[in-house]
Amino acid sequence: MGLLGNVLESTPLKSLLTEAEQTEKQDLETAIKSGWKTFLEVGSAVAKIRDKKLYRDEYETFEEYLLNELGYSLPYAYSLIGSAEVNAQLSAIAEITVKPLNEAQFRELIPVPEAKRVAAWKSAVKLAGDKTVTAKIVRQAASAFKPRKTGKVTKKPTPPGVNLKPALKLIDDIEKLADNNKPLLAKVAALRECLQRIGGK
Repeated sequence: MGLLGNVLESTPLKSLLTEAEQTEKQDLETAIKSGWKTFLEVGSAVAKIRDKKLYRDEYETFEEYLLNELGYSLPYAYSLIGSAEVNAQLSAIAEITVKPLNEAQFRELIPVPEAKRVAAWKSAVKLAGDKTVTAKIVRQAASAFKPRKTGKVTKKPTPPGVNLKPALKLIDDIEKLADNNKPLLAKVAALRECLQRIGGK
């Protein structure tokens, strides 16, 4: 095959980036890295809004607030919150130098009980060895630390003799009469939440 054969068999040269392309790549990588930081900050902010019920002036529930104000589904919001919580927990341990790099890795650690997350992450890093830690490796390592499913669904029983339906019906009626009275609606929403907790719903 001569010269053509040598060309076909040789290792292809890597395409070199121009100076402009290198600058663009660095800018994009910086944006990606800062976006990742923002993702975790968003999770932390959403958690504070939930925990302090900062949505209560306009919305009855956290879920309504998420959908109408942020365009987030409840599962997505809890994924953001969980990722921020896991990140804070791992960041507090000085010996952990390798940290999760993406949402998929965090997602695998969220269901692990808080007391076992650090051990689960260390196990994933050890399992990866010299390779990059992937979400698949984290899932594999975390599975040993997740609570086992028993198959039984346990529902909190309503205390005997307690029927909350009439009280919840009254709350519905008050909400209809409140006619955009936001402070009253917020208190009614809080009352509904308390009653639902008592009823285990």
